[in-house]
Amino acid sequence: MDKKVVEREQAVKLEHLVHKAERCIALHFPYDATLVQAAKQAGAKWSGTHRCWWTPNGPEHLQAIFAAFKGKAWVDMNGLRKKEDGTAAAPRTTKQRTSTWTASRTKNVPASPEPVREKEHKAILTEVQESALAAMRRKLEIARYSPNTIETYLNATKQVFLRFAEKHPNDIRTEDIETFQHELARSGKSNSYLNQLVNAVRYYYKDVLGDATRVKFIERPRKERKLPSVLSEEEVAAILTAPGNLKHRCMLMLIYSAGLRLGELLGLDLTDIDRDRGQVLIRGGKGEKDRVSLLSPKLLTSLDLYLEEYRPKRHLFEGQTGGRYSEASVQAVFHAAKDKAGVTKPASVHTLRHSFATHLLEKGTDLRYIQTLLGHSSSKTTEIYTHVSTKALGKIRSPLDDLDL
Repeated sequence: MDKKVVEREQAVKLEHLVHKAERCIALHFPYDATLVQAAKQAGAKWSGTHRCWWTPNGPEHLQAIFAAFKGKAWVDMNGLRKKEDGTAAAPRTTKQRTSTWTASRTKNVPASPEPVREKEHKAILTEVQESALAAMRRKLEIARYSPNTIETYLNATKQVFLRFAEKHPNDIRTEDIETFQHELARSGKSNSYLNQLVNAVRYYYKDVLGDATRVKFIERPRKERKLPSVLSEEEVAAILTAPGNLKHRCMLMLIYSAGLRLGELLGLDLTDIDRDRGQVLIRGGKGEKDRVSLLSPKLLTSLDLYLEEYRPKRHLFEGQTGGRYSEASVQAVFHAAKDKAGVTKPASVHTLRHSFATHLLEKGTDLRYIQTLLGHSSSKTTEIYTHVSTKALGKIRSPLDDLDL
């Protein structure tokens, strides 16, 4: 089936909405736990009056919606576009609304990191499958896996259960799993997707059921070796100065100046900024490891202005109603700054972390120190930046330059 057709079956329809005398964006979609979570990440709230999710109407909110639903559902903007006669679509009122929210208790299948097949999308989990996944969730939470990893493992295992819906989860054999792997590989799924599936299935049968033999010989896809995308110092400077909002500028500056992951930025509390020592304390980073990183004096000046203006209560960066700032909103802030700066190179928020490491390496910082600042367990992970650094390559003369042409 065509990928676009599959995505449109899982659609989020955007329409104009007047809520509390304000122009807003209404989000309509069938009930699905994954889509509800994505709506919350986009900063949307549920309206009992209009029976839909909504956000304020603005470009930054629209960008947050697209970022939150990327890979999960197709975002239908037709309701926000102008009509054929050139007039703007009329805002929806309470009397005009036709909610697509379903009150049914039927549980749809949460989207996987890539669009699922039609038969998977419409399938319903049995009570036995639900119970098996609940046991897996409990085990993962006891082991203190991160929320993202838990959801990834559960979604991947769910796809295996649905593929062999006629079987009890405990009766799925090694050859069944390999059959499903083969189907996914032939359909063009990425190595990372297939690797997630292997990790999830191994965890279920080895750690939840205690049957390590069943998954001992499952084949892993060959490891891909992709170089990280890196921005030049000029491109980073242009992106960091682009936001007109002080909070947005401070968030991007802190990610670059300390080499933070996005989750680490949003997990920072006010007490994690050590002014006297010029350090940022990262608590419970990847692998539940604490570490310290750099606090730039130039950033500290901007942070002081930000703190005086916004006065967050606990987290360093909080949403409009308090609590942690959403990941989708930071991604939207980055892409808006990137577009405004005129940077066309493919990049994400995480590219700032890659750029931090590469620029330190090019300035002569020892690789072991960079490893510590990034929180890498293995030096091999940090060594990848030696392959994207232009410092050494710039000194090498091409043999073409020596030819008499």
